[in-house]
Amino acid sequence: MAALDLHFQALEDCASAARRVASELAELVSAYPAKSTDASIFGSLSGSSGLADVVDQAENMVDGELGHARSKLQGVERALDKVRENVRTANTASGAAA
Repeated sequence: MAALDLHFQALEDCASAARRVASELAELVSAYPAKSTDASIFGSLSGSSGLADVVDQAENMVDGELGHARSKLQGVERALDKVRENVRTANTASGAAA
């Protein structure tokens, strides 16, 4: 049964890692998107307002991608918890050690 315990521990470790990384992503997400980019930071560069718009678009894209990644990791955590729960339930129902 020790091998079975090891598999449960692996599921728990993976779920814990997914939870930790999702939490770290939440911290990153809070910084995005930054305030609108002021075109003046590019000095007298021709097309600086267009460049500022592109920077803002990139910030918004990063915000969206970080949010999607966090959501996926939270889904992984929930799925691993559900697998662990289902295996324990099946083991109990079959008379095997949970």
